Amino acid sequence: MPTPTGKPAWVRTNDHTAYGGHVNKTNYESVGTVNPRTDLSAQNLCRIAADLAAIARTAPFAIIKFTCNDSSPAAPTILTYWSMAGGQPTPSRNGTGDVTFTWSASYDDPYGVAGSINIFGTVATVDVLSSTRFCTTLSGSVSARIQVWNDAGAAVGDQTVTAIVYSG
Repeated sequence: MPTPTGKPAWVRTNDHTAYGGHVNKTNYESVGTVNPRTDLSAQNLCRIAADLAAIARTAPFAIIKFTCNDSSPAAPTILTYWSMAGGQPTPSRNGTGDVTFTWSASYDDPYGVAGSINIFGTVATVDVLSSTRFCTTLSGSVSARIQVWNDAGAAVGDQTVTAIVYSG
């Protein structure tokens, strides 16, 4: 099994060269695409590498949709979860409308290359059409804390929230 160049995308250290691009890349013996149905030219590969590096720099590490369990009270229920790597984070309830999600410090990509997690940003929205509810987020290291408030500054419970989490 090959070991890929560079780090996994969620570490955000790869440039186009990690994906096979090179500013002086040329076709072998100056021959371009021989069969456009099966072959890539140096020009094609450079475009793919540059575009993939741009996508990896801006893509979220995870998207999580959850419901706060404040009436119970209990840890939030994760409804849907998509991520670049690893399983769902560990959820915990801090108080009414106040939850924290904690990830492992590192994950492996499909080739066994490890990448550290450093949550540097989270954007969260309440999944209800109301101008009186909003979220505040705090991120750091391996966790993201999300709080739901109303326009009077009071915590709001039992809300469903979608959060976009960034790592780098």
